Amino acid sequence: MRTVPKEQHELDDLARLNAAEWQIAQLSRNPEYVFWGVGEDYMEMPDKHDGWSGSLIYPDWISADCRHVDELNEVINFYFAVERDSVKCEYFDGTGHNPATKVISDSFYDFDNNGTRWCEKITDDEVDALWEHRRLHQFKTKPSATEVNKAEIKGFVHDGINRWILIETRAKRLGVYGHCEHCEGHGYIFTATAARLELNLWKIHPRKGAARGIRIENIQEHELPEVLAMLREAAQRNAERFSKLVDESLEKLGG
Repeated sequence: MRTVPKEQHELDDLARLNAAEWQIAQLSRNPEYVFWGVGEDYMEMPDKHDGWSGSLIYPDWISADCRHVDELNEVINFYFAVERDSVKCEYFDGTGHNPATKVISDSFYDFDNNGTRWCEKITDDEVDALWEHRRLHQFKTKPSATEVNKAEIKGFVHDGINRWILIETRAKRLGVYGHCEHCEGHGYIFTATAARLELNLWKIHPRKGAARGIRIENIQEHELPEVLAMLREAAQRNAERFSKLVDESLEKLGG
């Protein structure tokens, strides 16, 4: 979890994490965009690139080599995450579905070319479900299934959220909808008894023209003051670097 939970499904996920209050509190310190990190977007995993630009993963704060910033090490972004170690459910490909629902899920795009593809053959009740979830933004009024299917054929392409809604709607109509009994529909099984606080950093080396992502997997509560001190120092250094531009703006405004 990387953002402060607001929606009910987020609150439900939070309850399952078994996180301490001090861990949850750090999420409110995060910047708005927190979906980059080691192995995400275009940031590679450590084994994909060596040298100063290679990503790093540390098990804890003590072993990390980024507890300071100086002229050679600038931290330009960060975010906290509350995580609980887990493994992918070994049943039904970790989809979280029961067998019958998984068949419907697999046939949505029919990547195995079994002739069961139905993403371009949705029904009116399935359109109703999408409309109720406000998922058909390109239509000013509720369309028919024929209209949505034509749009899909022309390249509309249902995203992951649409797919999830459509699969559930169809499976419930057929009376087969259900979750995997082993993971209860989550697709993973926790291996740890409680959550941990993770810190992600984006660090640059201006003189080398290099940058790297750093993941510190476990921040302890007693280490938090030192962590926050490092982040505040980094923020001050970034602010000072552009301070003359800010002063010029104030001068133009008569400030």
